[in-house]
Amino acid sequence: MNCIFGPCSCTSCRSPWSDKYHPPLEDGPYPSSELRKLEIEANDIFSVYRDQYYEGGISSVYMWEDENEGFVACFLIKKDGSKTAHGRRGYLEEGAWDAIHVIQVGPEWEGTARYCLTSTVMLSLTTDDESTGTFSLSGSIRRQMNMDLAVADGHLCNMGKMIEEMESKLRYSLDQVYFGKTKEMVCTLRPPSEVAPMRLPDC
Repeated sequence: MNCIFGPCSCTSCRSPWSDKYHPPLEDGPYPSSELRKLEIEANDIFSVYRDQYYEGGISSVYMWEDENEGFVACFLIKKDGSKTAHGRRGYLEEGAWDAIHVIQVGPEWEGTARYCLTSTVMLSLTTDDESTGTFSLSGSIRRQMNMDLAVADGHLCNMGKMIEEMESKLRYSLDQVYFGKTKEMVCTLRPPSEVAPMRLPDC
């Protein structure tokens, strides 16, 4: 079984659904029974989140204890938008959206816990159309967020709110900064034919 983002150098990977290693690994680490229950619930909830926000794709949630009496949760989403995938849009020939959210949850203190979120989004796309030709764009963006939240609301609720807020910010940055600046540069270097005479008058 390959990792969610494709083949890797891992000798064995633990499935977040069956809690088994593939291929089998005798001394592989496992989350505690309490954390395993939280992991199962997180996978179920995150699947709903993925369908609502991404309209498909693949998601996985992994959790493990850390050395500070807390735990770490890793939320993964992969959306394939290539021509052979279900999520194809427009003239997209190849495309993928990979989101990685790692949250370190500190130990509970007076009813609150500190949540440290590090999010990374990797985006790649290629279009191929007669009117525009072949165009490729790829890049990644990373952001961090730290919050102290009440544990009474539940770890999954707190982590879900942080991920939702962070993804909204990342989408805005990608749309306004990456795509916006790319569009501006392309239109400057290769203006549309109908506006070219207006911007580049004959001398």
